[in-house]
Amino acid sequence: MLRLFPFTCRKIDDDNPFLREQLVSFGAAGHVLLFQVEAAEQVAILAVRHQREEDCY
Repeated sequence: MLRLFPFTCRKIDDDNPFLREQLVSFGAAGHVLLFQVEAAEQVAILAVRHQREEDCY
């Protein structure tokens, strides 16, 4: 889904529409991926954190 529809994920910066977050379910909580859209079907994952952690970026 991330590769095919990266722009459907949540924007985290109004000044940079290419910087996004994706929630990934895993167990009782999950993880949050911070990524940047590089091209039509290419993203660069910049950070991964557990949903229960404080923001790491």
